[in-house]
Amino acid sequence: MDEKFALLGMSLVDGIGSSRLRKLEAVFGTASEAWRRRRDWTRAAGIGEATAAAALKVSERDIERQWRAMEAVGARLVTDADPEYPVGLRHVATPPRFLFVRGRVPADYGMSVAIVGARKAAGPGLDTARALARDLAAVGLVVVSGLARGIDGAAHRGALDAGGRTVAVLGCGLDVAYPREHELLMEDIVADGGIVTEYPMGTPPLPHHFPARNRLIAGLSRGVVLMECGLRSGALYTAHFALECGREVMAVPGDVHRWGSQGPNEWIRQGATLVRHAADVLLALGWTSLPASHAGAGPLAGGADAPRGPGDAAGRLLARLQRSGPLSLDELAVAMDMPVEEAAAALTWLELLGRVRREAGGRFTAYD
Repeated sequence: MDEKFALLGMSLVDGIGSSRLRKLEAVFGTASEAWRRRRDWTRAAGIGEATAAAALKVSERDIERQWRAMEAVGARLVTDADPEYPVGLRHVATPPRFLFVRGRVPADYGMSVAIVGARKAAGPGLDTARALARDLAAVGLVVVSGLARGIDGAAHRGALDAGGRTVAVLGCGLDVAYPREHELLMEDIVADGGIVTEYPMGTPPLPHHFPARNRLIAGLSRGVVLMECGLRSGALYTAHFALECGREVMAVPGDVHRWGSQGPNEWIRQGATLVRHAADVLLALGWTSLPASHAGAGPLAGGADAPRGPGDAAGRLLARLQRSGPLSLDELAVAMDMPVEEAAAALTWLELLGRVRREAGGRFTAYD
């Protein structure tokens, strides 16, 4: 029996997660042997009778239906033995034995940043999340989030605005759009990024799935940016998981009188890096200079997949600001006849280099 066929069968059994699955493999040698001998689970592996009985009810026809459902949406099963399995997930608590994947999920977490926050975020918080994701994606980072309403959705859309890549981690099956209004967003994400989950096709978005999902968001990212949320928000789980696996935790501050500022402000008080804009994220993650090639063809020191520079756009925008005084991103893009995402990338690098500052109202001024 094929190993992936057996693993897919195990994914259909209530009560068999990654921890128990690995225990079964340790007892029986392989997933296929464990699946073949599932009548022996209670005796050999200490699995409860209800779970073992549930496994016996899963037929080959059930597994084949799963394969067909996966094929219908272009999904595949990625195990921890596959080259494309994300390295960062090996660092999380109870690493997933396998994932269901659509599109592309970077194997190396080094170029990914998570943006998380409340589902009920207000307009300014959503705008900030979208702009931050846009600017990070514009310089080559992959934006990771959870596809929920509010901050998550804004972050995914911001990355797409820049023509960049984003990854969504689900707490349900890949064929389940949750929330329903994000169905088209899912397809846009898959076009150049990816969606990933631990749950088989058809699995509904049950509440206990989301803390487990949040550990994957942290594991897939080099750093986590915490945005508008309260002190009991699920986004805080992601920050805790990030600390557990050695990732950078950052937070965007807010008005101390607003509910949605409590979560990020408290984390900043406890030592999280304060983030005002994309340049702060890049600095926190250790990127402090432009690529050697200002044409944008050369990567930053640190590997072939490091962020790409903005080409000569940075110099052109700086010269314009020095001549014209404060201008917004949109005004600069129009004045320079430049795509907004290219202008955003150039401004992010200029902020990083300390050549421009962001003023009230989102306008930029060149330093003398």
